[in-house]
Amino acid sequence: MQLPAVLINEVSTMGPNGPLDEAIEIVNLSNEQVELNNWVIRIYNQRNEVIQTIPLTSATGEPLTLAPANNVGSTLVLTGAEFSGTTSTPNVMPVRFLGPDGIPTLGGVAIFGSNAPTAFKIDGVAFSAPVSAAKEGVHAQPENQRTAQLAGSNTRNLLNQDTNNNQRDFSLQERTF
Repeated sequence: MQLPAVLINEVSTMGPNGPLDEAIEIVNLSNEQVELNNWVIRIYNQRNEVIQTIPLTSATGEPLTLAPANNVGSTLVLTGAEFSGTTSTPNVMPVRFLGPDGIPTLGGVAIFGSNAPTAFKIDGVAFSAPVSAAKEGVHAQPENQRTAQLAGSNTRNLLNQDTNNNQRDFSLQERTF
């Protein structure tokens, strides 16, 4: 199986600062630069409804570009209003995640190559069974108040493997951002 060039690497739906202390990290695993022209991230609630679509553009509206794998700039971190972490990538995109909880703890996140309703899903992770639009295989374990206080997040496995099964691909670990 060939990996997608860009994967969701880490999602934190809450943190020590509360439900809006959240972030999403995507990573380029290819040896080529990837321009995120027209790409979007969709956030889903636990009823599998899109609650927010986020265009992956710079503050000036220009498409973002990810550097080749293992280079500075090969990741993009979208940070919530009360994000308490730190990032080492120059690609940081502050986002006002919508709703009282921003990224829902039992929701999901997916990357699409365009905003079209029929756009191809590049990668996704869901935190409950009903979120089929973002889910791959069995959903990942959701965060809770305890993992939030420990600055936990759903982090992709060590080798960045994508087996198309969120339960195998992600585990609750200490945030890397």
